[in-house]
Amino acid sequence: MQLDKWLVPEDLHYDRKDYWVQPAAGEVVIGLTAYGQSVAGDVLYLELPPVGTLVRRGEVSGSIESGKWVGGLAPPVSGMVVEVNSDLEADPAGVNQDPYGAGWLIKVKLTDLSELDDLLSPGAYREWIEEQIRREREEAAVL
Repeated sequence: MQLDKWLVPEDLHYDRKDYWVQPAAGEVVIGLTAYGQSVAGDVLYLELPPVGTLVRRGEVSGSIESGKWVGGLAPPVSGMVVEVNSDLEADPAGVNQDPYGAGWLIKVKLTDLSELDDLLSPGAYREWIEEQIRREREEAAVL
């Protein structure tokens, strides 16, 4: 795997669970990064939290399933879900096809703006991806 294979837009924030966050006027849009969706594989099913749900940073509030992975949707910030990408529930492949555009997952009205300070910058996220790739190579060499 090569780092330059994955787009890491400069105008977003990131977390180590491969979510991106785009702030806008007290709300954020949250999605799965290009790297995260490529590791997970083709997304086959999504369960997104309903509008009005209070989500807490790092706590599971939905699920993402692919052919090789099932995981919980754990937003990197806390707040109330104000919109879900219902198009993805009908066609989850949008997560893989356009992770930073039409593949967004949920919009959240933040309850604590300071949580944004805990997220990674694009440069720090690139470094994190590099570390994951290095670990993957080391593990493959052991096998």
